[in-house]
Amino acid sequence: MAVKDVIPGAHIGTEEEFVAGQGTFIENAGIYSTLAGSLAEDQRTLSVGQRVRLEPVRAGAAVLGRIENIVEPIALVSIIPLPTESVRYTEVPDNCVLHASRVKDGFVKSIRNEFKIGDIIRARVIEVKSTEISLSTEGQDLGVLKAFCSKCRFPLELADGGLKCG
Repeated sequence: MAVKDVIPGAHIGTEEEFVAGQGTFIENAGIYSTLAGSLAEDQRTLSVGQRVRLEPVRAGAAVLGRIENIVEPIALVSIIPLPTESVRYTEVPDNCVLHASRVKDGFVKSIRNEFKIGDIIRARVIEVKSTEISLSTEGQDLGVLKAFCSKCRFPLELADGGLKCG
């Protein structure tokens, strides 16, 4: 049997011909998929496997975020988890916090000196609680990816070792 992609609820066979395996259910002698994934047949058993697992956001995950508000000493961030090849993340809580002590190695006097509202950042999840996610931009390849002018809101451009309004 060739590999076939199926969606939840798709009819994939009958009880007369096959045995229902993992990722399937039986209703009225028909075998149906419970998952979105690939259909496989092994010794007359039909099963559906996911190529991409759904998981909650965990500590250590890389995320993209947008600075929504700054209230010293924290920045409130809306995030989008970056999927890997084998994992996609489920819903993310609204409350994601980046504390000034987690912005970079060294002292940060004011988080407003590091970020502006609207900046797009890459961060790492440090801790996940039921009500909030704690983020960090410490480390290589983390921090601001795209910054915007606080006056005109146009993207800033790198020039002469600093950011300038274009």
